Amino acid sequence: MVVLAWILAPLQVLSQIEVISEKCLSDSPFDDRYGSYSPSGKQILFESNRDGNWEIYLMDADGTNQRQLTTDSSDDRRSSWHPSEEAILFESNRSGKNELYRLELAGMTVSKITSFDQAEPTFASYAPDGQSIATSLKRSEQISHIVILDHHGSIIKRLTSSDKRSFYPQWSHHGREIVYFSRKETNNQDDEIYRVNVVTGEEHRLTDWPTHNFCPSWSRDDRRIVYVTSMETVRPEIYLMDTTGKNPTRLTYNEDGDTLPFWSPTEDKILFTGYRNGNFEICVMEIAIK
Repeated sequence: MVVLAWILAPLQVLSQIEVISEKCLSDSPFDDRYGSYSPSGKQILFESNRDGNWEIYLMDADGTNQRQLTTDSSDDRRSSWHPSEEAILFESNRSGKNELYRLELAGMTVSKITSFDQAEPTFASYAPDGQSIATSLKRSEQISHIVILDHHGSIIKRLTSSDKRSFYPQWSHHGREIVYFSRKETNNQDDEIYRVNVVTGEEHRLTDWPTHNFCPSWSRDDRRIVYVTSMETVRPEIYLMDTTGKNPTRLTYNEDGDTLPFWSPTEDKILFTGYRNGNFEICVMEIAIK
């Protein structure tokens, strides 16, 4: 499949995106989701329920050499890389409620990072310098905040304070901004995407569309954001916009829907979760930016 997408800036053409191909890297009768490239781009983390519950898995960037990293009777989910590639962050309910854990890949040792009394962290990611963690802090189905933790799991900054839902903080690669999605200005009706400066607190709403806009991910050069758009009765698809929120461009056209996009470090691929043949798979699209 080839799709040409033009991204226009005022008075000039910013770039041309060509979607060259799409393929699935995983192929199992179970669900494989939430894929993310290692900082070097050589490996991919993902979650799968192929052993009966959700566990964290690792594979090479071409989909080969798939192996299981966690083995627990509880669900281990939503992993992300430490920038050193020596450890990963994931969330688990193995203590009875959702908390964040760190897995050291060399010795395969797991340590608990957070212990919250009245909230559960989810969708966490390390800052580019590895010294802090951005996470959603879920207090109920209707209320969640975006916070920054130190590497011991203590809150050092709150980025949102609304009594609505805010989820999925993703660091820019220079580490000064975070993009996330929220229902804070839609009365918890639909998701919109925001960009916030972690130092100054300056914030910009990037989407304003009567659909759900969610799961944003920065390009490696921090010039573009890939994300998901869907309506209540329509399967989600992958879109692209510049970091001001302008020039939204659709990238995928698949009947069963696509979600959870993640840029490769080389910017020539976008990893995503696709619903294929009755279950979720880790897929990749190859792109050319001209």
